Amino acid sequence: MRTLLIYYTGTYNTRYLTDMAENALKSRGHDVTRIEVRRDAPVIDTDGFDLVGIGYPIYGFNSPLPLNRYIKKLRFRKGQRYFIYKNSGETFAINNASDRVIKRRMKRRGATLVGQYHFVMPYNIHFPFDRDFIRELLDKDKKLLEVMTHDLESGNIAKIKSNIFYDIASAVVSVQKIGGFVNSFFYRVDAEKCVGCMRCVRECPEQNISVRKGKIVFGHRCDMCMRCSFYCPADAIKTGFLEGWKVREYYDLGELSAEGPPTEPYITERSRGFYKCYIRTFADIERRYAETKKAEASKQSGGMPMSDAPANGAGSDEENRAEV
Repeated sequence: MRTLLIYYTGTYNTRYLTDMAENALKSRGHDVTRIEVRRDAPVIDTDGFDLVGIGYPIYGFNSPLPLNRYIKKLRFRKGQRYFIYKNSGETFAINNASDRVIKRRMKRRGATLVGQYHFVMPYNIHFPFDRDFIRELLDKDKKLLEVMTHDLESGNIAKIKSNIFYDIASAVVSVQKIGGFVNSFFYRVDAEKCVGCMRCVRECPEQNISVRKGKIVFGHRCDMCMRCSFYCPADAIKTGFLEGWKVREYYDLGELSAEGPPTEPYITERSRGFYKCYIRTFADIERRYAETKKAEASKQSGGMPMSDAPANGAGSDEENRAEV
């Protein structure tokens, strides 16, 4: 099966997930092509692919504008199968509506949605996640990835249900349409801290950062992905209105994943406040993972597929019930 992965990444969480997805699909015999959406990304011909994956981080309960613009440029044949793999730092139900723009555009092109998957990754804004919590998130993501690859090959269609209230709320808070432009006027570089590595200039996905007369200058195409400040080795970038929410050190996801899950669960039935939304999320992933392993074991032993395997969105109940 020829599979195309189209993804946008800010602080590389979605790139990390795409690496995982590519490796998993290749191990199952897929011929995988991938394209990372940047301002200079070429418009790819999707016609020769059997399956298209669209990946992104959720920004303000919406898909990133650069990805939306890129999808708008593409052509898809009628009935072409596609799936969505998105990620965020929480599982509030309003996130269910984040792919509404993408689904609308794909529907107009006649493409067929065959799966939606919501992975959980550490915040790059608001506040940093505890190391053990990230290890637990990454373990759940590995399991959800196995569910996803199994679903895509077996025909199970997992959909994340939204509704008119989530759609309206998502549209109302889509501040990135103007937020990045407005906030970009307040970005600054502390000349005394800056070490001149130029990483921010090289890696900005919108090519929004340049050097003029020896000074780093910010344009007004900012998507507020936080990559420049997140990876600045000297914490020299001031991020305007977002400065108080800035996460000042990046996570080594490969290292954390290699350590495996923590000895004691980070999320339990006693988790409260912000962390309460993960209780159902993690339980749902564990249930779907167990069903997937049972179905694959049955297949390998020559038995019939499970009759109670999740299909047609039954595996996404957690996200439909997530706390708001």
